[in-house]
Amino acid sequence: MANPNRLTAQQCVEVLKEETGNEIKPVTFHSYVNRGHAPKPVEKIGNTPLWKRSEIVEWARNRPGRGARTDLRQPRRRTKNTGTDSE
Repeated sequence: MANPNRLTAQQCVEVLKEETGNEIKPVTFHSYVNRGHAPKPVEKIGNTPLWKRSEIVEWARNRPGRGARTDLRQPRRRTKNTGTDSE
């Protein structure tokens, strides 16, 4: 019996739509995986790669939106010392 916590690329795309409402094609998902923008498969059955459901759900919830510039570094925020706790 197949493990229900392992997903094919098509199932990963369906989970992405359920979690975010965004639709992508399985070939796009494979492209994300190949570029390192999505989780790597955890196992294979024959030639079919499988992903962990929990990793795909987490990735879907935390992935940047369309057009997000992920190549830019976030600026560091400086904390201001207000001196109010020195009394």
